Amino acid sequence: MENLLNNLLENYMEIIDDILAVAIVDKNGLIITSKKRESSEKGSDQVIGVISAVLEGYIDRLKKEFDTKSTFFNITETGDKKFTFCSKGQNTILATISELETSNTELRVLSEYVAGQIELLIEGKENFTIKIPHIIQVLSKTRSGKFPEGEYSVKLIITGDSKVGKTSLVRRFVENKFNEEYITTMGVDITKHVVNIDDRAEINFIIWDIGGQNFTPYRTKFYNGANCAMIIIDRTRQKTLETIEGWYNDIKESVKKEIPIVIVANKSDLVNEIELEEKEIKQQADKFGFNFIISSAKTGENVSTAFLYMGYKFLENL
Repeated sequence: MENLLNNLLENYMEIIDDILAVAIVDKNGLIITSKKRESSEKGSDQVIGVISAVLEGYIDRLKKEFDTKSTFFNITETGDKKFTFCSKGQNTILATISELETSNTELRVLSEYVAGQIELLIEGKENFTIKIPHIIQVLSKTRSGKFPEGEYSVKLIITGDSKVGKTSLVRRFVENKFNEEYITTMGVDITKHVVNIDDRAEINFIIWDIGGQNFTPYRTKFYNGANCAMIIIDRTRQKTLETIEGWYNDIKESVKKEIPIVIVANKSDLVNEIELEEKEIKQQADKFGFNFIISSAKTGENVSTAFLYMGYKFLENL
């Protein structure tokens, strides 16, 4: 496990050049593992000592401010450095030391993703990946400035063939639960979920989970007013890749304005049944100018990331 954690931290530091050091700590501030940039002028012990000292000073405050929450994100500027603290679960905090000029958006997007992956690994989830998806790197570069402030209501439509896992993805995102039993969505299910994208930007997702059966006569009403869309495919069924164009055309016919669309390739946990390789999915995504993400509703892999991507893209287009 420690090797996987260290490799994940190395990948994190490789993307953000201004990171000086990172550490994974438990909720009491004890360091589990850490990495520093080789070019840092300070020795390894000194850098980790700085993290420990800052944590000692801030861990009580973080506990008081965020103790009732299993997830939080906080940036503190001290002298010529930024200290970022991020948690995406009950077990750990990701602490990052970076240069003062490091983009807050870049730190938030990447640290939240890495912190989420750390939690999955700590909890013993299978099929863990240390690779940071391209879509996350795209997100981290969206805006170096601040997002618009305020509360926003976003209609997100979830499309795709039957049994690709649309409802399971929504349930994992909203309730962090997974149901092994398959329940057909007849028509449409509507769910609401609030997400804080930035300290001053809140998105109220109105998620329209649209059944994969032939409800074509009603889809104009279902899609009307959509701000963004996901097309879900099943990595264990090759034919679902071929239906992307049909779903895209369906969306275009019903939604006259351009909206952000992402392909979500689900069921990556079924390793022995996978028919769709990542390069095939990328080729199809590139064909239509979409981004894509590999996910698993069962393990939770990249589920929140897919929805957050929608939120960021919505704000970016305001």
